[in-house]
Amino acid sequence: MKCKRCRKAAAAVDLPSHHSAFCPDCFFVFFRRQVEEGIRKFSLLEPRDRVLVCVSGGKDSLVLWDILMELGYDTEGLYIDLGIEGYSDRSGEKIAAFAASRGKEPIVVDLRREGVPIPEAAKRSRKEECSVCGTVKRYFFNRVAATRGFTVVATGHNLDDEAARLLGNLLHWHGDHLERQHPLLPGEGGGLVRKVKPLWRVSEMETAAYGFLKGIDYVTEECPMSEDATSLVYKEALSLLEEKMPGTRSRLYMGFLTKKGTFLNFLTSAEINEAPPSGAEHPGTCAVCGAPTYAETCGFCRLKEKVGRGAVR
Repeated sequence: MKCKRCRKAAAAVDLPSHHSAFCPDCFFVFFRRQVEEGIRKFSLLEPRDRVLVCVSGGKDSLVLWDILMELGYDTEGLYIDLGIEGYSDRSGEKIAAFAASRGKEPIVVDLRREGVPIPEAAKRSRKEECSVCGTVKRYFFNRVAATRGFTVVATGHNLDDEAARLLGNLLHWHGDHLERQHPLLPGEGGGLVRKVKPLWRVSEMETAAYGFLKGIDYVTEECPMSEDATSLVYKEALSLLEEKMPGTRSRLYMGFLTKKGTFLNFLTSAEINEAPPSGAEHPGTCAVCGAPTYAETCGFCRLKEKVGRGAVR
């Protein structure tokens, strides 16, 4: 099969959802344009931004860091060592090697030193690992960005991630989550930094193909704490639909973004939690660590109290 763009080279990447197949060089052009369009459509990034890219060692986050550097953005990588024996060490090694090859050095937060390694924190708090991990990551994403002068936090969530999250929120009618689901979460007064998802238009397969063709060495194993994650069930369901009806993920998520305002009008104000929990326009500060929060103490500090390791320094 010939590349549908240049009509010369053999196709290396088949994309049924786009009715296309590309050779490596043309696929890079396609991928770059998809990311650029995703950034442009919602004004996710500006040329003057300092971008904190949250990297896990997996394909999506390293591909994101690579493409943003290629597009000329001022970026640094943040790695949060989750304290998962073996897995976290291997992830850190991949990130360090990737960064060094590009003249960078990642910012590292070690959760063992912070007193909240995810396996122990989940066990002591009696919460699901992914829930605990999300709370801790969001806390440090914002804290590192705010204290180091970054204007935006970027994560590697791709189309598969966002479509699966949307399906889960719809199945359970999580109105408050639907209200917040978007590639852009604006910053707020009180120290909340803007958060963006520049890969929202590209699929997991496309990021994997980009990483492979670019020679990016990433962790291929899934996080051992995510074996029972419900998001994997939603991804599997969408994969079955995508196989039979290519483009399903894209139509689901992009259709939601297009009609989001109209759709949310069907939900009551109570369901979408229009006002912050405190009723305040902007968050206050945590009584323990000073982080932005609508409660007296932030979720991270409440979690750390349950773990029994004392207050955040």
